Amino acid sequence: PFSHGGGRSRHRGTMEKQIARQFRQKVQALLEDESERDTLYSLLRQYHESMLLPELITDLRKVVNSPDRMELYEDVRPLIPLKHQVEYDKLVPNRLARKARIIKLVKNGPESLGFSLRGGVEHGVGIYVAHVVPSSQAELSGLRVGDEILRINGFTVDQSTHEEIVLLAQANTLVEMKIRHIGMLPIKRTRTDELRWEYVDPVPGSPTSPNGTALTSESIDSGLGTDHTAAQPATGSGEVINNMSNGTPSPRAGKEDRRVFVNLEGTPGLGCSICGGPAYKPGVFVKTVKPGSIAEEIGLQLGDQFLDVNGVDLTHADYGEAISALKGSKQLTITVRPQEGEELFKDVIAGEGPKKSIHLDNEVLEEKKAEREELERLRQLAIEREKKRQKQVQEEREAEEKKKLEEEQQGNKLQKSKSEEDDEEISRQLEQELLNLSLTQQKIDDEKKQEESRKRMESKTQAQRRESERMEKETQQELEKEERMRIHRLQQEAKESEREIQREQQWLSQEADKDLRKPNLIPSPPKTYVSPSAAQGVRRTPSRIGQDKLSPEKFDPASLFTKTQIAGREIRMLKIKKEKDMDLGVQVEGGIDSVLGGRVIVTDVFEEGLAHKHGGLYKGDQIMNCNGRTMLDIKLARAQEILREEMKAAGDFLALVIAVAPPKTYEDEVKKLTQTRAMGDVDEAPISEQDTLREDIPVTII
Repeated sequence: PFSHGGGRSRHRGTMEKQIARQFRQKVQALLEDESERDTLYSLLRQYHESMLLPELITDLRKVVNSPDRMELYEDVRPLIPLKHQVEYDKLVPNRLARKARIIKLVKNGPESLGFSLRGGVEHGVGIYVAHVVPSSQAELSGLRVGDEILRINGFTVDQSTHEEIVLLAQANTLVEMKIRHIGMLPIKRTRTDELRWEYVDPVPGSPTSPNGTALTSESIDSGLGTDHTAAQPATGSGEVINNMSNGTPSPRAGKEDRRVFVNLEGTPGLGCSICGGPAYKPGVFVKTVKPGSIAEEIGLQLGDQFLDVNGVDLTHADYGEAISALKGSKQLTITVRPQEGEELFKDVIAGEGPKKSIHLDNEVLEEKKAEREELERLRQLAIEREKKRQKQVQEEREAEEKKKLEEEQQGNKLQKSKSEEDDEEISRQLEQELLNLSLTQQKIDDEKKQEESRKRMESKTQAQRRESERMEKETQQELEKEERMRIHRLQQEAKESEREIQREQQWLSQEADKDLRKPNLIPSPPKTYVSPSAAQGVRRTPSRIGQDKLSPEKFDPASLFTKTQIAGREIRMLKIKKEKDMDLGVQVEGGIDSVLGGRVIVTDVFEEGLAHKHGGLYKGDQIMNCNGRTMLDIKLARAQEILREEMKAAGDFLALVIAVAPPKTYEDEVKKLTQTRAMGDVDEAPISEQDTLREDIPVTII
């Protein structure tokens, strides 16, 4: 048996192996180069040894060096300890920030929109925001460096050139852009250079980008708008960038590089001439500046070096490449290193006039050439040595793995031979044990079958006995119930007979008093009230009456029931308010199959019910209608069902139309009912003692 702790440990180990296997599969899909995969695994091992998270993020940026590899950050996260995962989420690019969003900018006359772009289909990349002017409309609208522009004013830009995008943005007063934040910018010094990507933000705690250079040292392709105030030399403003364009510090440490934005639309040109530098100082330099030109306006001077134009690196470009870059667009973004080539034009500055070319001594050129060749030879030699070393390491690794595999195979053979002998012996023992077990099991099965048969017989006998007892009990309960119902009916009928005798005696007494006062007059029985509508003839009682006829203003018993149904009794309408968890609390009997001739009579009113609380319903009253549904000439079960349904139905009140059972509270009503019966206007069959003793009248409590 294993302990619970051991089980959890094995489960955790299995999960870790599964996570590692999935991670390797994703890495192989994203990183095709085996050396890059080895670098990634090495970085993770170093992190788990040092537990320095910022260093890991900085090193990871060397591997995750393009937008299509950004998902590696999510794949690495499960390998980070829980205590570092919160900090890890803060340091890596947020995938939620890459969700597309809409930016709207409005151009106000010649005012610049405050941002510049980089990229285009001619460079094999999309369009990216390379610079945002502080406090500009673009910055206030949420535009950030590293945002990729997906659409401008409804047009997709993935197949547009850089110049087309600039013109599209300048063609409208309202510029609406759909963007998403990538956090990286494409870098390409010249058209022939390989495209690479660089993060826009350094890792917190590290002032440099992943390759050791600040991002602002890179050029920006083109600015938007016609605002040139940011490049005026009078104030020395201009966009300042670090002096690292060619990888070495400038000898003029006191002067910093600056970036200028130029719009040549509607102008004769930049207004300056350029020339290429010598071999020991390659590059493109300003040779002359035309007075009153744009070049003079933006502060260009003799000897200034053009580091790049619209993202094209000119640090090692020749004259033709420089002219092509400057003539390629009307929107120019130029990175300038002030007076970097001043010593090349000493003769011009001294007043001796410009020379057509500048050359070095042939010996210096040869020496430089020899140095470059030697450096190249040493580089190639180092590359070959590294390849040989890697090949030797690989061969040693393969040999070690092969030896280990052979040892494992040999050990497996020996273990297999011994295992086969043990298996044969174990098989013989198992066969004998199985034979013995089979005989024992057969005997046990026979005994078990006999025991089960005996238990089934006993269970069957007990079930029959329980069923017989249950039936006897149910029969006894039915007899007791019928006896109670019979006694209850007898009691109700006795009470009804007693009330009838009292009413007759009262009526006789009243008539006798009248006869004594008026001996010569014979009282005539009062006429029973018949409504005009009822006098037209007997009609069939509808199954449901409209709710408007049950309103107090329109309630007319004669229009709802026939003379025979009213039988001279007082017809009342009761509005009983429903309450939660309370029943109507009445007991009824009768129905069309009973001796009561289709009437539903209240036989009891319970104190805990709504009827008793209302106070308008008494024993002996006939329920003629419930919420518009007739209670005449229906079976008792149907009447009970109607009462239950209407109690559960929507509404706050239950409307009952009842025929009040005599005697009445007022003397004139008692007299009216007695006279009606005396005249025979009421077709009501008396309930004989024989009918009263019938036991087929069901009784229930509603």
